[in-house]
Amino acid sequence: MDGIAPDVYAKQKSNAQLMAMQSIDSLIDANYRPYDQIVDIGCGDGDITKHFLGKHLPHKHILAIDIVPDMISYARSHNHSDDNTIEYLLQDMSIEWPELCPRVRELDGKVDLIFSNFTLSYMPDKWRTVGIFRRLLSTGGIFHANIFIIGDLNKKLVTNGQQPGKWYQSREKQLDDWRQSLLSDNQFLVKQFDIIDVIWPTDRQKMIDFMPIIVSKVRPFFKDDQSAYDRELNDHLWDTAFDTVVNPMATEPNPGAWKRFLADPTIREVNRHHRLLRVTAIKQ
Repeated sequence: MDGIAPDVYAKQKSNAQLMAMQSIDSLIDANYRPYDQIVDIGCGDGDITKHFLGKHLPHKHILAIDIVPDMISYARSHNHSDDNTIEYLLQDMSIEWPELCPRVRELDGKVDLIFSNFTLSYMPDKWRTVGIFRRLLSTGGIFHANIFIIGDLNKKLVTNGQQPGKWYQSREKQLDDWRQSLLSDNQFLVKQFDIIDVIWPTDRQKMIDFMPIIVSKVRPFFKDDQSAYDRELNDHLWDTAFDTVVNPMATEPNPGAWKRFLADPTIREVNRHHRLLRVTAIKQ
């Protein structure tokens, strides 16, 4: 949850809670076995971990992981588990297996469920991420996630003479990467690979609060090219990201879309358009 404070994020999560509860209902309906070990990737402030995973799925232990220090601190202080079944851990899960902390690596082959809600779009290398999940899961273990598929920024990009598409992935490429990474060595049985299009009305202040998250989602595509990312931020990335989310069907760029929104206080609400991938896969 880069770029947003935990207390602000807490006011934004109703849509995330809805999607998480739908996922948990589907796991319950599938009659999967009770879980000795659950890992929640991208737990944020810990609310979904405690009140959704913790209360609705039978478990012995949940390891809740996030990359943002403020989120983990908030989760530990506000959403700790009274029965000590939930543990919060600061960890970047996009790195190579040997670089992960010992606490994660000691779960090699012991995890019954890996759950993630709206965070895996941050992972630039899907094959590496899926490989780590495969290694963590026990035989019969489940990987279930709701994943934002980032809008086609290339179609909205004001290039200023530069070649578009140098950094951004299309939606088709993102979906294909997830599909191929899960099917690459036949160790996963993919039970669900559903595309969900949603429209979420969002009031003005929540849109202003949420924009840093939207912008941060494209950061991994720049890899180590910080100067390119900074240049995009300064030139048009906020306008492009905003236009992609609120007006995805337009075929022409809308330069200054975010700036005009900020300058016009009469705009009290916008519709956010998102494409989500819901995936369930079982390690064979």
